[in-house]
Amino acid sequence: MKYFANYEADAVVREDDNGVRYIKEIDNLKEGRVGKDHDVAWGIPSYGVHNFLEPITKEEYDNFGITWDW
Repeated sequence: MKYFANYEADAVVREDDNGVRYIKEIDNLKEGRVGKDHDVAWGIPSYGVHNFLEPITKEEYDNFGITWDW
């Protein structure tokens, strides 16, 4: 598993061993599966937002919106 944070979108992303990505956003902490066209989850620039993805730990992913956010 890989975990990422997208601070511009206030979201965290999980990538499973098959390359499928899931996202949690600060205004919707329920994890949801996303496709490869989802700019926030794949770090695709959109409308002047860079959507940089930075690696985070599983613990940070699990605690997003509970003990921390931006």
